[in-house]
Amino acid sequence: MKLWKEINQYVSKSDLFLFLGFYFFSTIIYYTASWISWGGFKPGHPPYFHLEEFFASGGAQFFISFLVTIPIWYITSITLRKYNLRIQLLSHLVFLPLYIAICYFLLLWVTKIFGWAMYWGGYKVIWTLYTFMLFYFVQFGFIHAYGYFKRFKKEEKEKAILREITLKSEITALKSQLNPHFLHNLFNSINATIPPENERTRELIIQLSDLFRYQNYASQNESVTIKEEMDFIKSYLELMQIRLKERLNFSFEVPEKVYNLKIAPMLLQPLVENAVNHGIAAKVEPSRLIIKIEEVDGFLNFSIEDTGIGIINKDTIFSKGLGLLNTKMRLDKIYNSELKIEDNIPSGTKISFAI
Repeated sequence: MKLWKEINQYVSKSDLFLFLGFYFFSTIIYYTASWISWGGFKPGHPPYFHLEEFFASGGAQFFISFLVTIPIWYITSITLRKYNLRIQLLSHLVFLPLYIAICYFLLLWVTKIFGWAMYWGGYKVIWTLYTFMLFYFVQFGFIHAYGYFKRFKKEEKEKAILREITLKSEITALKSQLNPHFLHNLFNSINATIPPENERTRELIIQLSDLFRYQNYASQNESVTIKEEMDFIKSYLELMQIRLKERLNFSFEVPEKVYNLKIAPMLLQPLVENAVNHGIAAKVEPSRLIIKIEEVDGFLNFSIEDTGIGIINKDTIFSKGLGLLNTKMRLDKIYNSELKIEDNIPSGTKISFAI
């Protein structure tokens, strides 16, 4: 099952049909040439559409070649895929003589069983070995050329997607510079009109203004310190506490030694927001949110644990909204890391990743 999944990862149905078609037409061409050279048009010779004549004059040879090619293709194209093309090509120095020997002796065995041994004597042996060698070069030349073409098309497609994403990101960055800047100035103007006796309201507006200012700062930088990110998360949770009151309690377990380490900006906020809105806000009883960061063996382990209502169907969570999906994709592209979603004990959800 694992082997089949690995093959499906690199080989599509269209690839399979293309290769089968290649073998089919190669067999027909070789059989036709053999049938003519053996006097196919002469009286007494079996007709062209004759099953035994087909296998005796080429069908058996190509069928054996196909069976022997499969494991060699798997090793050279799948197992050695992580190496460069030169290593894959050099491996054929080992597999070519092995392929010729196995194909020849299998063909000799088959022809003797069916009484076709008379076709494979004398100089015909050299011709048979030569055709095996020639076809080996042709088919693996086709395989490597097609594989290179597929990788080239994939890279071109990825480059086109990246260009589109870059363009959208540039437009988004320009918008993000305008909108928070406008809102920040607007909040300051509103704050100036609030009377001194409403000091708490003034503080909340300042906090909200700071959130937008950080968002603008994060959109223009590739990385921020963990302390900057945690201060932003703390301001966000304090504002959410005003709405949820005693239902939201939070704490940080972040050692000071990691404060100055840098991470991609706005990496934690979507995860925290998801925990608050979908886990804690939907629960009547008080819940706790714990954000943990620890350094282990050169990796930073992050976890966001809540005691909210939890997630029943974890398979569809990334299809609901852009926050989690965006974070998942960023972790994969930037850090080659996986976003893990698990049940928290005794209740709620635990989201974790390592970079």
